[in-house]
Amino acid sequence: MIEDLPGLGKTTMAIGIAKSLGLGFGRVQCTSDLLPSDITGLSIYNKNKGEFEFHQGPIFNNIVLVDEINRATPKTQSALLEAMGEKQVTIEEKTYQLSRPFFVLATQNPLEQYGTFPL
Repeated sequence: MIEDLPGLGKTTMAIGIAKSLGLGFGRVQCTSDLLPSDITGLSIYNKNKGEFEFHQGPIFNNIVLVDEINRATPKTQSALLEAMGEKQVTIEEKTYQLSRPFFVLATQNPLEQYGTFPL
């Protein structure tokens, strides 16, 4: 967890770490209307193939920046717990292993607490 004022380079630092290590980078900007599927991904029906296709969310990168995590609802925050604890996500009753190495960098702004949720 990185807690600091806006504009001090938290996002730039996370991108720099990923680039310097040659790892995939994903970013999630948390808001109160963010859904768990916005992080994990979802299946979308492909009418040409007549089947659902899974589209991976940003959690499938090596390094995932979860910006202002305290703005996400507890339900959305909990979608990150399986990924962080078990290095996998379960979506639509199917379990997907995450890339290795995998870690989450989460940020929050200590000044703006209106519209936030406890961690």
